[in-house]
Amino acid sequence: MKWFSCSFQLYLTLFCILFFLQKCSALTQGQLIGNWAQKIGIELWELAQLITNNTEIKRRFSRMGNPRSESYHLEDSSYLRASVEKKDPKSLLVEIVDNIARMMDRKMDAIRCISKKAEEAAEQFEFNTTSSNYTYYSSKYSSIEGEEPTELPESIQDNSFMYLPMAVNHDTHFYNLPVNTSFSAVHVPTNVYDRHEEPETFIKWSEVLDEVFRQNYKSDPALYWQYFGSSTGVMRHYPAMRWVNPHDQDLFDCRIRTWFIEAATCTKDVVILVDNSGSMAGVRKHIAAITVFKILETFSNNDYVNILNFSKTADYLVPCFKDMLAQATQENIQVFKQFMSTLDPCDKADLNIAMEKSFLLLEKYREQRGCVGNSSSCNQAIILITDGVAGNMSQLINKYNNFYNGSVIPVRIFVYLIGNEVTNEQEAKWMACNNRGYYSQVEALEQVSESVYEYIPVIARPLVLQGDDHPISWTHAYADMTFNSENTNIFEQYRLLTSVAVPAFDTKVNKQNDTRTADLLGVAATDIPIKDIEKLTLPYKIGVNAYSFIVSNNGYVLKHPDLRPLYKGVLKHNYNSIDLTEVEQLDNNKGPREPDSVLLSLRNSLVTGKEGQLHDVKVKYHYDDMRRVSREIFDYYFAPIKNTPFSIAIAIPDSYGNYSLEVGDEIRKNVGVKLTSFFKGSNWKIHPKWVYCKYHYLEGHEFDTPESELLHFLERMYDKNFKWGRQYEAANKKKHPEFNIYVEDLEGTECGRKTLQDDDYYCDKDLVQRLIFDARNTLIEFEEPWKFKEEIDKFLFMRFNATLRFVATMSGLTRWEYIFGEKDNSSEFEFGDIHPQAIDEIWYKEAVLQHKHDPDSFVYSVPLEKYTGDSLVTGSYAIFPKVGKIETPASVVGFQFSHSHLHQRFFNITENTLDVSYFSIQGNFPKLLNAYFLKCGSGCEPCGELLDCYIIDSSGYIVIAKDKKMTSKFFGEVEGAVMDSMLTQGIFEKVTVYDLQAICTFNFTISSDSSFIETPLNFILKLIKWFLAKIAWLIVESNICNFFYLNPVNADCSEENYVSSLISTTTSTTTPKPTVRYLRKGEVKEEEEYYYQLRQPKYELRSRPCDKKRDLFILNQLLFIKGHGFPEEVPRECSSNLLMVAIRATSQCSKCYTVEEKEVYYNITDFPCHKLYLNNLSRRRLTGCYNEHPLEHEIKACGKSSKLLFFWYILFIHVVILFI
Repeated sequence: MKWFSCSFQLYLTLFCILFFLQKCSALTQGQLIGNWAQKIGIELWELAQLITNNTEIKRRFSRMGNPRSESYHLEDSSYLRASVEKKDPKSLLVEIVDNIARMMDRKMDAIRCISKKAEEAAEQFEFNTTSSNYTYYSSKYSSIEGEEPTELPESIQDNSFMYLPMAVNHDTHFYNLPVNTSFSAVHVPTNVYDRHEEPETFIKWSEVLDEVFRQNYKSDPALYWQYFGSSTGVMRHYPAMRWVNPHDQDLFDCRIRTWFIEAATCTKDVVILVDNSGSMAGVRKHIAAITVFKILETFSNNDYVNILNFSKTADYLVPCFKDMLAQATQENIQVFKQFMSTLDPCDKADLNIAMEKSFLLLEKYREQRGCVGNSSSCNQAIILITDGVAGNMSQLINKYNNFYNGSVIPVRIFVYLIGNEVTNEQEAKWMACNNRGYYSQVEALEQVSESVYEYIPVIARPLVLQGDDHPISWTHAYADMTFNSENTNIFEQYRLLTSVAVPAFDTKVNKQNDTRTADLLGVAATDIPIKDIEKLTLPYKIGVNAYSFIVSNNGYVLKHPDLRPLYKGVLKHNYNSIDLTEVEQLDNNKGPREPDSVLLSLRNSLVTGKEGQLHDVKVKYHYDDMRRVSREIFDYYFAPIKNTPFSIAIAIPDSYGNYSLEVGDEIRKNVGVKLTSFFKGSNWKIHPKWVYCKYHYLEGHEFDTPESELLHFLERMYDKNFKWGRQYEAANKKKHPEFNIYVEDLEGTECGRKTLQDDDYYCDKDLVQRLIFDARNTLIEFEEPWKFKEEIDKFLFMRFNATLRFVATMSGLTRWEYIFGEKDNSSEFEFGDIHPQAIDEIWYKEAVLQHKHDPDSFVYSVPLEKYTGDSLVTGSYAIFPKVGKIETPASVVGFQFSHSHLHQRFFNITENTLDVSYFSIQGNFPKLLNAYFLKCGSGCEPCGELLDCYIIDSSGYIVIAKDKKMTSKFFGEVEGAVMDSMLTQGIFEKVTVYDLQAICTFNFTISSDSSFIETPLNFILKLIKWFLAKIAWLIVESNICNFFYLNPVNADCSEENYVSSLISTTTSTTTPKPTVRYLRKGEVKEEEEYYYQLRQPKYELRSRPCDKKRDLFILNQLLFIKGHGFPEEVPRECSSNLLMVAIRATSQCSKCYTVEEKEVYYNITDFPCHKLYLNNLSRRRLTGCYNEHPLEHEIKACGKSSKLLFFWYILFIHVVILFI
């Protein structure tokens, strides 16, 4: 017993078995509570032993053989042979890297073949102007056979003959979407007309790509969508399908997709200058804002950007991005867009200040990036958005951007002139044409997109001019546009992809014309689902609580178990730019966003593509949706993935993670035995995300479940023609220089790779062998329906309503059995439907983690969601085959029972002070020879009004409380003072984890539910306002002001600021004080209250990125184990992770603890200023960048503008309307 503050007594006991060896006449309160815990603990232990039969299962793995080298054999003549062997993580990593590299090499070969064929076809094609009645499969307008004809827009109804009807079928491989793999289809952007010459030319010559598409798919049936996007925006995609449009209007244009831009432009440093002078007010400001938005959409995570607005001065748009280039992540781009709404045009423009500041900033980054002298080896640009260039800029530009007599121009200059009437157009043209850039005039909103796209092929010119190298580019993760949330299962929330792309060049033009050009023909690409990469990481070999992750050249995670891209089903803005330092949580007592040297060293090695390892890294290993945590020590092994910007790492627990249970050739051992006989019945599952065996072509080989697919292949395994093929067989094998394994030589491109037959398949031999071993080893326990050996056993089962038992293994096999028969409701999910993922289930992870605290204990838990009356308690126990000092997890056994029955049993025991010792112990525990009837001494209380009793788990969550509604709540929220005392005594310890991908919500004021009084006068005023607004719009569109006054306009800074509807801003409102009103004659009070009631603000819940922290707690279980805290004369054999807490309270304490997330606030309040440190972390610049070419100066095309036609009759009409 211990006394604590706040006037309460606290009694603690772990659910242990106490053996009191002496008789005594009376019990103290503490002894009584210990006996209560003893009783319930013994009953749970005995129930667990009986229902799981873990002792027998463990015995099968405990027959020790003679040690041989670093492996030890476990032999039993009745069971299969296996061995515990030391794992070689470095060799395992080589195998994983080879798997992924083979797969990625196939994808790269596919797009290289598409690009090569495209260049050949475009060069040989001759456009026939007399043959305009061509036809093609349109993904937007072609009708689907068997369905109603597609309704065409009125503007193209005369062209309906062009669009060939498509026959499509649902294809399993393509997410069950209706497709046709015999040909491709063409997508034409909404703002592109397919009868114009350039789109028509592409559609015609690109038909030959179907041959390559089909060949690629036949040689690699794991290929998904294949694309070729042209520089006109028209895209041919395979297979043909009806275009999936998530919006009412089709906004898709391949030229602004990440895969297109990264393949065409390489890494860029860009400064955008936005004219904020008075002449930019009104519509010009709106067009300029949309232009900036479109430019920002063309950047990727590999680019760096900043925006300055200028008038009298030049200021950084986002204050905390001052004097720096920010990485162009989606999160930062969103910040730029939001700050664009703060611009308030006023004063005159001084472009010199803005240009000089931009040149100096880019020069600083050239020095940081190691660009030699003032060369153009860094890809840099200034994009100017203005309505006119005042003065001569040649002197300033020549000072900062003209070196070695004009042979070196490090910064390209692009100019976008906004509006119908612009000033000093020739100066703008000179700036662009003499600085390797381009200029364009943007008169109206519909011209923005096409004008913005002009800069992309200009930056691509050096790449096109060199002609030979076709550098491969890889994107960061992004969401699949064809994803259908209604066509998924419970294990797939969203589909993330990475794309690989390669450029194709127009080689025809320069061979036929004297004028030098450098035109990008287009980009070939294909998608790779992240889940396909995960399947190749051999998770069953990595092991439980271990994991793999992939990091890009920017340090962003492509895959990681803690990558959480969604918030309530919606993609986060920064889902594809989560840095490794934001997901790996080292146990180093540092605060959020303070990565230590160990983590930075790991990140730097991955980013730079090094191979190596880190050992004994202390980690906060959180699980169960970041609601539980364990302090662990991990070893990291990492290596680059060849020919990609990615590196992969595996993190392995330093103890049991370095050993594995190895089995032999189970197929050969079981010759003459039908392998399917090990998989009797239907109460078993295999891991749904692992590949055991699979046909290359999923279409035509559909199975209802992964289990039926497995049985199909097991039946084939004794066929003499059965072969253990891999998904990606090595075409050119070579032996690894360090390990005894063969890897593929990835040099060269193969466009005629061997095609696969319809019935070709592949299997993971190691995984299947392990599965057969586990299936046979566990079958005997689940082969026959459950039978009770003794009536007392049935009584114990019914006391707790224990209805289910299960076992799960490292090979992904899960078996379960309902003790009293199957569920009556066949529509309900069974245990295996909810928990099929074996080593990835929480109860599996937790059982293995519990092993280090007490290898003989069960771990119990309740669902941490809101309590329901039918909640179940899950108990699980990890089986570790052990030989000598080495051991490894092989399986987990467990059971489920009724929470209500446990609750009832607990309070039946604890609500009286008369103690009866329990003595019907079975199994390995000695029976108590005598039954003692002991009465507690004076002052003892039962659990009830004066004594509050709880059972909590090792994470501090309540399992049992008097009030059932407290179940799954954190104990510190209910008994904060007690939790505080336990922390002081070292019974619990607090561990803080950080969620650096969090989302915070806030109320946004949008409108009021009330309305104004609508009178005839108000209606007339609204009509007049609408009419004047229309007149003003017509005047602005016709530039009537510029006709009368051609000089720049100076607007006062107090002019009302325009806020784009595309930008969300947070505003706050206050409710006005009510004014005293008197009733009008004939008006009743109710009318007055209705019409003149205060307008109540209406709110909308919105979200924003933020950081959160959560305090989690760990029970120090060593205190309750013999020799670590209790006296020797009270020996204990602990059996669970549960702790009984009994409190005699005499006053309330205000102390409170919580495990709920709390927002982290920083001294820097502006978002995302607290993330600026990420901008300074190491990056690896991509190879294959071409930023300059000696022939580029021969290209004369550097801009276009449109001539304004002024119609006098329109002016006359406007003047008449204005003065009526």
